[in-house]
Amino acid sequence: MRLLHSNAIKVLFVCTGNICRSPMAEALFAHMVPEAEVGSAGTMDWSSQPAHEYAIAAMAERGLDLSAHRSRHLSENLVDESDLIVVMSRNHGWAVAARSEAKAAATFLPAELSRLADQVGDRNSADAQAWVSRLHTQRDTQTSARFIGRAADEIPDPIGESLAYFRVIADRLERELTPAAARLRT
Repeated sequence: MRLLHSNAIKVLFVCTGNICRSPMAEALFAHMVPEAEVGSAGTMDWSSQPAHEYAIAAMAERGLDLSAHRSRHLSENLVDESDLIVVMSRNHGWAVAARSEAKAAATFLPAELSRLADQVGDRNSADAQAWVSRLHTQRDTQTSARFIGRAADEIPDPIGESLAYFRVIADRLERELTPAAARLRT
């Protein structure tokens, strides 16, 4: 993660290997919210692997460069340092919770994050943790049976699929992250 602004929110994107979905989400979100401190990690230890060639291509088509990306393993330290954690599946959310129960409240699927952000409103200059806490409180008013999202909100893993499918996933990530990004701009 790189700090670009003194009031920057620290956002961590999580998927399985940190070579497809989470690096694409990281690149998209960093572009959408340049003042945020954005990183990514994977639940499997595929440390130091480059982004998948199709993830690199799908981002290059959007003018974003993933060529320097190297995967890293999700750690308790990465989780604890993050204000907001965006996971690609509920299983990834449970992996976050296993590393820090407290951070489960700061963990969301992309579409869930944007829905809640629209309900909570703009962050403006509010403290990042306070804004994320409002998101969690809003989620609690809507559900009691689960701590994170809906199955339909999960982002499918494109590994083993065509470049066209990677583009579909990139489009979906961009579409689902854009509303939350708009609420986070300071």
